[in-house]
Amino acid sequence: MIDAIYDFLGRLGYSHPVHAVLTHVPVGLAIGAFCLAAAALVTKERKFLRSAYHVAVMAFASSFFVALAGIMDWRRFYGGAWLLEIEVKMVLAGLFVVLLLLTLLLGRLQESRPAVMFVFYGLCALNVLGLGFFGGQLVYRGFAPEAPERFRSGRNVFESHCSGCHRRGENIIEPTLPLRSAPQLKNFGDFLAFVRNPRLPDGSIGPMPRFSADRLSDEACRQLYDYLYFAFVTQKRSEGL
Repeated sequence: MIDAIYDFLGRLGYSHPVHAVLTHVPVGLAIGAFCLAAAALVTKERKFLRSAYHVAVMAFASSFFVALAGIMDWRRFYGGAWLLEIEVKMVLAGLFVVLLLLTLLLGRLQESRPAVMFVFYGLCALNVLGLGFFGGQLVYRGFAPEAPERFRSGRNVFESHCSGCHRRGENIIEPTLPLRSAPQLKNFGDFLAFVRNPRLPDGSIGPMPRFSADRLSDEACRQLYDYLYFAFVTQKRSEGL
């Protein structure tokens, strides 16, 4: 089901994660609510607290859709691997929902003090900043090496299917088996066989998912291989740039 959604988006020309686009909604709303709470504290006008409450309601409602998109991206681009950044983001996301819920419950009380609400809205804002930081860790540490125009298609495949676990040729799930020194890169035949049926050196099934022909065609695998060979095997990569 998840692959079908991303495949559909791919046919529309969208190959990026979905969560990264939607996450700005609760983040912006949480920070906006904090700013309104700050205005209420400074001006003593409770109308700003009412506005902050309404904004927080929208942040709370949107957080569930964004969390769902995050889980989908995690399954699609990271193979469901429990990376440190993923674990921290999930903890912070759960904390964010709890904090927002408590803030909304307090916001319904007419006698709620602006200073108290300012603290709670501030905690929500700090939480989303933490979520943004660890989300950035996942994104910016996953850049693929640059390559000439002729390798663009392969680089796109790498970014869409591989870079989550193989940042810059590493292997963040099995650090002792980096992509850049993988024996399967010696020739395309071995590479294709491995992609279709990945195995650990001892022959056991590892964490890498299988890429069947209907998910990644032979042509796409060839483009990916050419890019990987250029990026991680060829010694004089700068000559082609």
